[in-house]
Amino acid sequence: MPRQTLGRTAAAGTMVALFALAASPSAAREIGPEADLCGEINRLTPGEELVLRPGDYQGPCTIRRGGEPGAPLVIRAAEPARPPRIVYDGRMTNVLEVRASHVVIRGLEFGPTQNSVDAVRIFAANGVVVEDSRFTGLGGIAVVANHSSLHGLTVRRNVIRDSKATAMYFGCHNGLTCVVTGLVVEGNHIRGVTAPDPEIGYGIEVKLNSSAVIRGNLISDTKGPGIMVFGARDLVSSSLVERNVVVGSRTSSGIVVGGGPAVIRNNVSALNGEAGIGLEDYHRRGLLRAIAVVANTVYKNAAGGITAPESGLRDVAVINNAAHAPAGRPSVPARQPGLQLAGNVDCTWVPCFANPDGMDFSPFPGSPLVGLGVLQGKPWFPKDDFFGTRRGPLPTVGAIERPSGPIPLGIKP
Repeated sequence: MPRQTLGRTAAAGTMVALFALAASPSAAREIGPEADLCGEINRLTPGEELVLRPGDYQGPCTIRRGGEPGAPLVIRAAEPARPPRIVYDGRMTNVLEVRASHVVIRGLEFGPTQNSVDAVRIFAANGVVVEDSRFTGLGGIAVVANHSSLHGLTVRRNVIRDSKATAMYFGCHNGLTCVVTGLVVEGNHIRGVTAPDPEIGYGIEVKLNSSAVIRGNLISDTKGPGIMVFGARDLVSSSLVERNVVVGSRTSSGIVVGGGPAVIRNNVSALNGEAGIGLEDYHRRGLLRAIAVVANTVYKNAAGGITAPESGLRDVAVINNAAHAPAGRPSVPARQPGLQLAGNVDCTWVPCFANPDGMDFSPFPGSPLVGLGVLQGKPWFPKDDFFGTRRGPLPTVGAIERPSGPIPLGIKP
């Protein structure tokens, strides 16, 4: 009995020690603006953090040493409310170039930069995270990965303002040179994208054969599409675009789908130069198949609500969307082979929303949206709405299930 008690005590002590080891924070090194930023970054080892005090740090830097799965290399702000700014006024390279895997960039500030100078350019690196950072007045792209195939890139809760180029760009144009998978673009706020002709000026762009979850982003005042996914040649690489707000593309649709597989659901797209959601057979690739456009709200878009080519669709579903369109423009596409239409409500002539010009797209009591949605047993059918509210057994048409108030458009500090 004493030996058994001793064994239990030793085991308990071992468990406490292991818990303490697992719970201990990563080793951190804190520096100020006078330090050699790039040298300090490239001296880090897996699991270490470099903590930057407020101030301006001299760039550029190429990050050549990374972390490991579960032990990333972290570069972060000491005070999130006073982000350290990485400054680079040259033209020969980019502010940060990431050439190592498992790197986290958190709470930093970038910009302004010269034309074509990007803030964070990611090369052959997996498991990279760019989050809670600010990008202002960039002459290039805020976050870009279009050199080598990579997996597990996360870009979330960043603020991009007054960009002179596409804000975010992932994958290679030809879909062959590189493919980005496991991409999550979530909770970002992009406001103001211009670009010199013939550049398009996207908010978020995911190229051919790359795939992403694009969720909860707020995108306004872009030159080109707020969001565009180009689709994939296979039927495995699917993108999900949900709970985004896209307002005020000057020359294009708010959300553009160049191909599937893709699910576009619970988005609000308003006041764009073309459609709210546009399906486009980009370069006649014939990839408009395996696409679900379901439970979206589109309002006052110049060329129509949800638009598509007159032919060439395969296994495309447009279901339970609330669509306002200018007089003479389509609220949803006309029926054609390969297109399923069900449960959509045309809000052009009938009031549907509580206060759409005040960004409140909630259904009001007695709205024609309430309870008129059709049910589908498909895996892409939404169980909740834009705000995360559970959908009822007779779902409301559009992105918002019940009165929820206006969508805030301001940038949070």
